Amino acid sequence: MLRAAVFGSRDSAYQGLWDPRQSAARTAITGQVLDVSPHLLVLHTARGELRLALSPRATAWRGSPVAPTALRHGDLAIVRRHPTRSIAESVWAQIGRVTGTIIEVQGGELLVDEGPAKGRKIVLIDKGARLQIQVRFPRLEPGYLIDVIGLRQQGYLRAVRHATSQPPYRADHPPAPPLVNGHIPVPVSGTAVWHEPGEEPLGLLGVAYPALDPETDCQPSPPADEPHVVDPHTAGPGCVRLPYLSVGSAVRIRNECTDRSAVLPVTSCGAAARLFCDRCVECGTSPRGRIADLTITAFVELGGDLEKGCFNATLSLAG
Repeated sequence: MLRAAVFGSRDSAYQGLWDPRQSAARTAITGQVLDVSPHLLVLHTARGELRLALSPRATAWRGSPVAPTALRHGDLAIVRRHPTRSIAESVWAQIGRVTGTIIEVQGGELLVDEGPAKGRKIVLIDKGARLQIQVRFPRLEPGYLIDVIGLRQQGYLRAVRHATSQPPYRADHPPAPPLVNGHIPVPVSGTAVWHEPGEEPLGLLGVAYPALDPETDCQPSPPADEPHVVDPHTAGPGCVRLPYLSVGSAVRIRNECTDRSAVLPVTSCGAAARLFCDRCVECGTSPRGRIADLTITAFVELGGDLEKGCFNATLSLAG
């Protein structure tokens, strides 16, 4: 990217680099709830205080569907607003997600490894949600995958529902994708999911890509005393064959459920997504496998509903 800035980007070799002017959030806003009334939501955002009107059709989620007035002062909220007016259409408060390999289980408490960028997270499963989650993730045991959505609490996630439909297999034995002769065809269809910001800026529009160049140190080898921690680079090619890309490359993601698309940069490694051979069933059934792990802002910007966890997507190379 630095070379392109110095020498210009007319050369076709730089066509795939992302230009920040290509994409900006128009409808997705992240902020802390300062006040809420039946008709007004006040947020503290990175750009200061923001006031959004609440229409009678506005929806809210805080562990379950609630009235917008149930939001609390201090809640971290992500809002989808009207494209041209300061009206909030959907609000998600304190929503969180944990995706990865189960390391330890103690009663209803799980320790989950999400990879080097996110580390390990504690998940507590609500008693009322356990049966529903086990329909999709029947093996809540070390070495198996889990992907749950819930309320973010201090130091842990209180899981209230499963995120996608996942076949039960060990993280170190994912199914092999179908063979491809010659170059990998693009565009590629599959499932797009989202992840929490972590150390990323709250409003970042980007993609954690499942097939970064092998030279990238995307995830270290598992500790010898913890065989359940899986290195996605050694777990085969993943559930979907994707072309290798580098951080800074540009891809176009299309939400097939809302017919919305955007050019987004590859901002981080999504190697853990390679382990999930799930399907999204929000509007029809997607081909098996995850092709993009979007930042939470990008997911909302493309019309995704966070509590549903995924949408059917198509990925193509930009430029």
